[in-house]
Amino acid sequence: MKWDVFICHANEDKLTFVEKLAYELRNKGLRVWYDNFALKLGDSLRRTIDEGVAKSRYGIVVLSKAFFVKNWTQYELDGLVYRENTGEKIILPVWLDVSSVEVAKYSPSLANKVAVRAEVGTEEVLRKILEVIKPDMAEEFSAAFSKASRTERQDRFVEYQPSENFPPRHEVWKWPWNTTPGSQV
Repeated sequence: MKWDVFICHANEDKLTFVEKLAYELRNKGLRVWYDNFALKLGDSLRRTIDEGVAKSRYGIVVLSKAFFVKNWTQYELDGLVYRENTGEKIILPVWLDVSSVEVAKYSPSLANKVAVRAEVGTEEVLRKILEVIKPDMAEEFSAAFSKASRTERQDRFVEYQPSENFPPRHEVWKWPWNTTPGSQV
């Protein structure tokens, strides 16, 4: 497969969660299909997304209220569901500010899947994803994470600060642009 993961999400969820997760996955050395990484000026949206869905080992599906009403997220999810009908585990659901009742109303079959809630924090979501995709890396990550003090952990992960431009529950990320894929996070 060309990519380890395809991130299926609503654009509205980028700043609050998805962007940080995408960078953390890439910094762990994973090959990540994420629209901000994959789409270039002039690309066909449909063809580029289809290639990402078809050539990614897993699909991280970030379910949120915004996700439920978007056409592109439906399109991407339909492709991942089709692939999963082969019997392989493809879809890795992440619930972002939604309840099990909301997910069940949207899709009973998605509500039946074990999911991770984004509210547990990016580090825990990352660990849960790594447990499935790269179990050996998840063990190393958990060991390193538990050894580090809280201050060290905060320094290792992307820092963020609330912004006046968003409602209080939203945050703006500051990215460590000097990190490269495979570097220690």
